Formats: sequence, structure tokens, C-alpha cells
Amino acid sequence: MRRLHSTVARRVLGALLLLCALAACGGGSASESSSTPTPTPPPPAPVATGSAGCGITAKFSTGLQSITSDNVQRSYWIEMPAGYDRNKTYPVVIGLHWRGGSANDVYTWGGFFGLKPLYGNNAIFIAPQGLDAGWANDGDRDIRFMRSMISQVQQGVCTDPQRVFATGFSFGGMMSNAIGCQMGDVVRAIAPLSGSLWSGCGSSAHRVAAIFDHAMDDNVVPYSAGEDARNTFLARNSCSATTKPIGTNGCVEYQSCSAGKPVVWCGHATGGHWPPGFSAAETKAFFDRF
Repeated sequence: MRRLHSTVARRVLGALLLLCALAACGGGSASESSSTPTPTPPPPAPVATGSAGCGITAKFSTGLQSITSDNVQRSYWIEMPAGYDRNKTYPVVIGLHWRGGSANDVYTWGGFFGLKPLYGNNAIFIAPQGLDAGWANDGDRDIRFMRSMISQVQQGVCTDPQRVFATGFSFGGMMSNAIGCQMGDVVRAIAPLSGSLWSGCGSSAHRVAAIFDHAMDDNVVPYSAGEDARNTFLARNSCSATTKPIGTNGCVEYQSCSAGKPVVWCGHATGGHWPPGFSAAETKAFFDRF
């Protein structure tokens, strides 16, 4: 009987020693082994991808270009930066002329509404020519022209497809709004000057950021027409009615807009039907956010 008890004791002691050894090999107590693992760091932000025209010899130089859209020969002026680098992704700024104006007026008068001097050689500028010196956009013909033109430029020179911007004055402002309504898949932001929705505003699931400028005493395109355009983008971008001052020229930014789709309103008392002196600085500051 004493032998049996001794054998059982030895077996129990052996089992206890085995358990202790296993616990030691396991790296510590149960509370330590069940601690929260180190979180995996988020993946790095994607690197901006250039257009098809990157890395190749530029197919364009500064000057007048042509393209066929809807079986109609259309034209646009492209302004290439001095010292163009085929491996640098340049933003594209589209400047749209007023009624009775021309592409020539846009790139010679003030240099794309004052933006060219601010960008220097860090952007590619385009001035399209409207049919009948305007942007009636009948049947979305000008929207199709814009798409074809942007595609041609992106294939011919190195651009950043995520930084395509459109601005314009009067009829050009109206066409900027039409672009914003329908081309959010191609254009990132718009800056209509004294514009309205008179060039149309087709439906689209894509949204753009927008900054508007309009004078209350505009006797050509009523202030209320500019407000209508603004309100359309406020609704599309799910903005609230709350505003916050931005910049130093009386502009306000609407709050709670969809992520990355801000809306800014620069309404001013005087100035008539003409862009104010501060419009270029406000526009560039807005475009530089993207």
C-alpha cells in the first residue's frame, strides 16, 4: 500500500512539474498572453499618378490646338510652362471666356483672370474657344468638347488628373458651373466669376468643390442668379447653412459639406459685372487646397 501511495505521489509531482514547464515555455501568465496585439499601421497614402502624357516627349507646345468634337472642328489655346518637365505632374487650369470674347482674350487679358502670374511655371493653362463666341452648350455639346479637350491634353503632356480646375467670367462662369454639374469625374474644383446656371446643369453622381464670386450690383447677371448656382452646389455637396469667414476679402465657407467638396461664396456689395481685384488670389488659394 505504501508503494502504491509513493507511485501516485511521484506521478502527481511529475504532472505538476510538466505543467510548470509548459507555462514557462508559453511566455508567462494567461493575462500576458491575451494582451491586445500591436495594431497594424495604416497603409501609406497612394502616390499621385500622372496622366498618360508623363514620361514622354511633349506633344504640345504653347499655341493654338484643334480637335474634332461632334463632327465640328473646335480649338483651344494651351499655355505650357517654361522649362516643362515631362516627369512632373502639373495641375491644369481651364479659363473660359465671356460672351463675345475669345480664347485669345483669356490668355492675353490679365493672364487667365490673373491666375497665370500666380502659378508661374507650375501649371498648364488651357483657354477653349466657344462656338458663336459663347457657351450655350446646346445638347451638352460644350461638355463633350471639354471632355475631349482634357483627354487630348492629358495624353499629350504630363498632368495630374486629380488637379483639373475650371474658371471663367460671365458666360465663362456659366460654363464653369455646367462643368461642375456634370464633370466631377474629371474636374476637381470650379471658380465661376459672375456666373449662373444658364449654360445648363446636368445631373451627375460626381461632385466638385466650388468657389463663387458675384457682386450685388451686377446689372448683367443678377446676384440672385449667382445665388441660385451656389445653392445648387450647396445642396449637391450636402452643406449646412452655417458659414465661416475665410480669407481676407469677405468670403465665407459653408460648413459640414461632403468630405473634400467645400463650397465658398465671395459676395461683395460693389464691382458690377466684372471680377474684383482679389478674385485671382482667392481662386488660387482655393485650388491649392486640392
